Amino acid sequence: MSTAPAETAKLPPRVKRRLKIILLVLLAPWVLLLLFLLEEHFRGKISLAHYKRQLIAKGEKLTVAEINAQKPTGENGAPEIMAAIKELQEDAILPKYPPPAMKLTPAGRAVVCFREGNWLEGTETNDWDQLASEIATNRATLDRIRVALQMPVLDNNLDFSQGINMSFSHLAPTKSLARWFGAEAQLALNEGELHDALEPLVAQIRTARLVAEDRIIISQLVLLAIAAIARTEVWEALQAEGWHEEDLARLQQAWEGQNIVATLLSSLEGERVFMDSEFPVLRRSNEDTFKTLFGLEEYLPPDDSERPRWERAVRKLPWGEQIAAFFKQQIYCRVWRFAWLDQDNCRALERMQWLLDIARAAVAQKSFGAARHAIDVWDTEASNRNLYDRLRFPEPISVTALSGVVKRSLRIETERSIVISSIALKRYDLSHGKSPASLDSLAPEFLSSVPTDYLDGKPIKYHLNQDGSFTLYSVGDDGKDDGGDPSLLPGKTNLQILWDRKDFVWPAPALPEEIEAYRKEMQKN
Repeated sequence: MSTAPAETAKLPPRVKRRLKIILLVLLAPWVLLLLFLLEEHFRGKISLAHYKRQLIAKGEKLTVAEINAQKPTGENGAPEIMAAIKELQEDAILPKYPPPAMKLTPAGRAVVCFREGNWLEGTETNDWDQLASEIATNRATLDRIRVALQMPVLDNNLDFSQGINMSFSHLAPTKSLARWFGAEAQLALNEGELHDALEPLVAQIRTARLVAEDRIIISQLVLLAIAAIARTEVWEALQAEGWHEEDLARLQQAWEGQNIVATLLSSLEGERVFMDSEFPVLRRSNEDTFKTLFGLEEYLPPDDSERPRWERAVRKLPWGEQIAAFFKQQIYCRVWRFAWLDQDNCRALERMQWLLDIARAAVAQKSFGAARHAIDVWDTEASNRNLYDRLRFPEPISVTALSGVVKRSLRIETERSIVISSIALKRYDLSHGKSPASLDSLAPEFLSSVPTDYLDGKPIKYHLNQDGSFTLYSVGDDGKDDGGDPSLLPGKTNLQILWDRKDFVWPAPALPEEIEAYRKEMQKN
């Protein structure tokens, strides 16, 4: 058997050079990509460590221990309340279909719903007798909860170290509890038992304490929802005749005991710790990273126009959705964790600090004015990210979206100011037989000072009408005083949202013709 000489196996030098060039051309992009990702990896680590040192030097709280150190101590009533909520027996009406409250008319007045004979939910007609039966069945449990709500501490002991795996199972029951108390108050008003309505009204606003110590944004949103529900129930109660001044004083005291802007700041501080605690979890788990970055698509699939161009093209191919999902989970998520996780962590801290500074300034100034412009600028910048920033900062739950919590909190704080003013006005009327000439007349007997409108930083607005009634209002979202104009803002169509009107006006009771129109609409539905 003959063997070819070794020389014949050698390639010509020209071919070798070409092969080396081809190999370099093929390898160069991958080498450059690897170097780029390494550079991004170390740049992120250095930037994150440097920024955290800056925050610590400023006295900012970045750890779970620092957040927990701020919590009050004492007997904790939250476990007892959450256990009792589970014992509440759901039925045909509660908690899903409580009686309506403060239903607005096109003119901005409202129907006093506790005076209505029944109410509709879909095709079901609900009545007060059925509601009375359900309340009676649960009376003992509701009484237990009322007692526990008076305990010095209501703390759900959230474990921030769990990051994205932290449980919020207490939030839905807490919001539901507010509706139980609202329905109980409505029933007492319907029966003319005003003193019996007082206890659930007070308990309803105290329910917000169940989430006040959570120190995280999602709980702040539930707190705001509870306050908004309680606001409508108080409006209903103030339309009833026969109140005793001491009962109204107690109701006013319950509202004065809330501090929504304080919980806003503590929830933003806690949200920063929670957000920061997510990144170590993502560093360890590609699956958790995929769920965090893209998990919402399972429930809120984006429009095709919102997807990147490459993904739209891939999805048109056979098995396109599976290919796109594989690329996202097995390639993009792994690259992001290695190269950009620390950069995204640093950016999230920067954005949260920026938002905290805005919120602190708004609270200190008692005005949304300066924050309004800053948030608008931020939202514009966030919507104009380039491709590189979209890769680094995918924002599955945008920090920008959290800016809306500042606005909503200042809205609800303003609503609290209006509720307190309206109760004080009712007390004044009981004592003097008429409404005052100005809110200044309420101090110091019924108010320590006129509450603030957080939408412009000035006192809540008030004026007497010619018929002896009054107009009590905030300047609304635009910060412009339109004299108590309840007409809808341009582009707004929802008559049931007071903030969609030029001014947020505390409603007067509906006129007879408006009540009749409301009843006919209910029958149609």
